Amino acid sequence: MRTALAGLRSTTGAVVADTCLRGDLGFVLLLHPRKDGCFAEELYFSARPGDGSWAAAEHLSGGVTGVDPTGDRDVARMLNGRPLASFGESETALFTGRPQSDDGYESLRFHEVLVHAGTDHLDVEDLSPGADPARRRRTGKPLVSRVALFALFPGERLTVRAMVREGTGSHPLGEPLGLTGPDAGQTG
Repeated sequence: MRTALAGLRSTTGAVVADTCLRGDLGFVLLLHPRKDGCFAEELYFSARPGDGSWAAAEHLSGGVTGVDPTGDRDVARMLNGRPLASFGESETALFTGRPQSDDGYESLRFHEVLVHAGTDHLDVEDLSPGADPARRRRTGKPLVSRVALFALFPGERLTVRAMVREGTGSHPLGEPLGLTGPDAGQTG
């Protein structure tokens, strides 16, 4: 796993903890130290119009994390022996433009997941109703840091597993974590 958060304590700026792309929507989770010694998170998004370029990023949410994502003691306490733990969750309505949306707007739920340091990558299985069985499993969500970001549309359900490489293969590390999107009937 890359250690994007390693220098977080010694910087006054923000570092990218993770990114998430969902079609023509892109999300980035930033973490930064505060003057009071705590850490804060900021969630931004951008949309890609038909020409393929990305629009200027807009701020969605932010707040104090309540835990030092760089500190082994805080991370171990949050994980409590598990390979994955919920680190934060938020929900907001955005213009997605998807045909199933109400006037183009849908509620999206954002999950921030704290990941055990021994994890090489995440295996994500889509268990959403109506998910294409051929695409249910996507192996290898790369890790930028010990915090992974997921953006879920209404009705989506994912199972996330921490994976460890051994020789030429990978195997799961501990129990998976289930993530859900907003209720399917919920719109912005």
